Amino acid sequence: MARLVDMDVRTALVLLLATAAGSGCEPPQRASYVVTLDRPAASVVSVRIDLRGVPRDSLVLRGYAAIEAFLPTDLDLTGPEGAPLRATVGLRRVETPRGPVEVPVVVARGPLPPEVRVTYHVSPSRRQGDGHFGYAGFCSGDIGERFGFAVGRNLFLVPDPPSDAQAIDVRFDLPAGWAAATPWRKAGDRFVPGVDGKHGAEDLVAAAIGWGVFRPRTFQLGRTRFSLLFEQGIPTEEREDEGARLEAVARSVHDLFGRDLGAEYRVVVVPRSRDGDDINGEGWADGQGGTLVPLNDRRVRTFAQRLIDAYLTDPPYRSEITRPDEYWLVDGVRNLYAWRAVARAGLLTDEEVNRTIGSAYLNSYQASEEDHDVERAYAEHAGQVGRDYVAPAALLYLDHLIRASSSGSDSLDTTVRRLFAGSTARSLWSLLPSSGLSAWEAFRSGAVRGKAPVPFDQLIALAPTRADRDPPAGPPVREVTVAYTGDSYGFLENCGCKTNQAGGVARRATALRRIRAGDPGTILLDAGNSLLKPKSAGDVTVLAAQEQSQYVRMMDLMEYDAAAIGETELALGADLFRDAIRGVRTPYLVSNVARDGAPVAPSARIVERAGLRIAVIGVFDPPGGRVADLRLRPGNGGLSFADPVASLARAVDSLRARADLVIAIGRIAPATIRRIARACPGLDAIVSCEFETPRRAVAAGRSILDPEDQSGFLDSLLVLYTPLRNYGLQTARLGIDARGRIATARIEQQHLYEDVPDDPQVRDALTRFYDRVGRSASAQASVRPLFEWDGGRLKGRYVGAERCIECHEEEYAQWKRTPHASAFKTLLDLHRHYQPRCVSCHVVGYGTPHGYQVGAPERPLGDVQCETCHGPGAVHVGDPRASNIRKDVPERVCLECHNPEHSARFDYAEKLPLVRHEAPASLQATR
Repeated sequence: MARLVDMDVRTALVLLLATAAGSGCEPPQRASYVVTLDRPAASVVSVRIDLRGVPRDSLVLRGYAAIEAFLPTDLDLTGPEGAPLRATVGLRRVETPRGPVEVPVVVARGPLPPEVRVTYHVSPSRRQGDGHFGYAGFCSGDIGERFGFAVGRNLFLVPDPPSDAQAIDVRFDLPAGWAAATPWRKAGDRFVPGVDGKHGAEDLVAAAIGWGVFRPRTFQLGRTRFSLLFEQGIPTEEREDEGARLEAVARSVHDLFGRDLGAEYRVVVVPRSRDGDDINGEGWADGQGGTLVPLNDRRVRTFAQRLIDAYLTDPPYRSEITRPDEYWLVDGVRNLYAWRAVARAGLLTDEEVNRTIGSAYLNSYQASEEDHDVERAYAEHAGQVGRDYVAPAALLYLDHLIRASSSGSDSLDTTVRRLFAGSTARSLWSLLPSSGLSAWEAFRSGAVRGKAPVPFDQLIALAPTRADRDPPAGPPVREVTVAYTGDSYGFLENCGCKTNQAGGVARRATALRRIRAGDPGTILLDAGNSLLKPKSAGDVTVLAAQEQSQYVRMMDLMEYDAAAIGETELALGADLFRDAIRGVRTPYLVSNVARDGAPVAPSARIVERAGLRIAVIGVFDPPGGRVADLRLRPGNGGLSFADPVASLARAVDSLRARADLVIAIGRIAPATIRRIARACPGLDAIVSCEFETPRRAVAAGRSILDPEDQSGFLDSLLVLYTPLRNYGLQTARLGIDARGRIATARIEQQHLYEDVPDDPQVRDALTRFYDRVGRSASAQASVRPLFEWDGGRLKGRYVGAERCIECHEEEYAQWKRTPHASAFKTLLDLHRHYQPRCVSCHVVGYGTPHGYQVGAPERPLGDVQCETCHGPGAVHVGDPRASNIRKDVPERVCLECHNPEHSARFDYAEKLPLVRHEAPASLQATR
């Protein structure tokens, strides 16, 4: 379960400003910070704050990041000559667009001296996610031997209330040879946050801070000097190439708004962390920073969004919208133009940008239950759908309308420039031509207020697939069945936690056996992404690697005729791929990918079925947009990609004379498939695992917008997609005419629900696999324990529920009536009791020194027992006191296991009464 490691910076700053405005208490007049990297190897930073002019009655210091990312330790407050002062550390709940978070608060009560010193330690490096359910590929900072990076809100406590009357400065005590790279003004050996003596607190917490050796690259835009501060380990060639791309993006944003920022805008550019994560930096009006090399779509968007924020939301250069019903314009502009910046950086075409925005919008429009009226939503509290998808899609369509109404002489660009020209933004509706009033009213009612979806078919035109071939072929004289899968991601079996979960190789084998009983000549193909999908090579644990190898062996057992090399097969490098398929008979194919100049796999093979020679060609269309993978960027790992259309055309020409049918398999985007249909007339069919694209469709007799392309014919080319992914498989019964052409196709989807029994042979293989692998210490260690955020649970001694009966007999009896008490039996029934990922949530203290170990007897620590909720009980059993056991069970404890992957629509408030103990009768009688 991914956890929040950073709070929404906009929310944090709003809170900071609101606190300043609402308090009558005077803050200290000066706050001088000293940051010391005294333990870089341990990623620990020491912070000292010297406060002058401290109020006599009390002192409040606030944090502006969630405790998962910022939790001060070893806190100490002293007065003059080191006299100790008492302080309490508490938490404050703050609502953000991503839900509530808890931030630290330090309070010292008076009487206080006018000068106070505060010291504490903090670890600003936090990975997003956890070792149990996986890491998300992002972190909040990193400190290593080569460089360090953190954001201000993960370092600094801020005197409350913050005020522009308060002077703030920062000094760094760093290892020899290192210097600090910050957006702040330098004054001697200190840095001064803020602009023109104002906004110091905002700049302090929103700053991107680098430590190490940095090489500058500068350029001028208007009166603003841009300084790109590259960490010195970044190669010179990469520094120049990526610096040029960042300059192109900055220039496009500057041209959009037509005005300057301050005297200098500094960007701290660092590579990925030591764990291979992207470092999520920060941005404010005078600069930003984070992982920005090598550039990919996401990093360019992040850079552009933070730069746009300097014009729209950050003081002192922002242009402020005053009407709540137009707040959506800020998110619309920042998201749309961040995507367009990706095109300016040369990483996507404008058409690909439009398709990316359209696909994301339509997926969210269909899947989300949020109100799509962005005017009303922002008046309450904007959800992510409105911010990230509806707003930019609406502006993309508005650009189309403006260009159409002005015959191309006007555009959204010029409208945005006029809209945000001053410190107070004008109203959008006052800037649109009056001649198109009816069009603007329809746009506002439909796209903005959610009455109708954005008509992306007007922006993105793709020829629709059809059920029948055009022109028709002759009548079928023979038939052959193609069974196909894709995007299975090494999925061996579902966990069984939720009702009627689909998928699994044992069920797939049963379905294939039934298909082959009807047509022994069935050809079985995989369109790619058959391997696991971790974020980085470092996340391929021992257990994951074993499962990956087991999956491809199961493909062999099911007798796949060919598999395409996809993203997962390429992303983690040649060595891991070779390890995964060692000894496997299933041929992996791709015709347009090379590593260090040599093909990574054969391009094609010919299979004989039903008296036909069928040529199968592998093709890989590299992903872009939101789904782009930096590991697949040309040059990374020696990879190079030839044009998929040209490569396929050459392969078809070379195979056509030797084959009756030619089929391409792989990750091939719908737009690329249209190009192939025009360029490869000798190709008979395509099987692709990529099918997302906006299109107009007809459902229940009315026209609708669909985010997915559909299987069918493009003239004579049959297109087959794999929308069931790892949850099922698809078949196409092909009718072949006398000339060897595909005349008809009967396409069916087969979901692998519980009504499909496991194939005995595959089931036995899986059982033996987990019995063997699950017992190994290395596999068990691959699955991290629950509650990694709670040191007491990780180190405490567990005793089992039987030790609780003596004092809590009625509570024990009530627990025995809940499903928690038979949680281990569910593993036994499904033979999952050697699967470490499953075991961890069905026992007490898995993975800790004193918790359950895989293979141990069910008693005393099998099942979800008392200590799962209330923490280790050994100390409490030895000395029963309320102070040494945890009575209340916060929601985050339940969410360790009751997450979307394992629980359908888990509602804490609804589910808690089902397991909460009733008060014992003895207590009820005394009430």
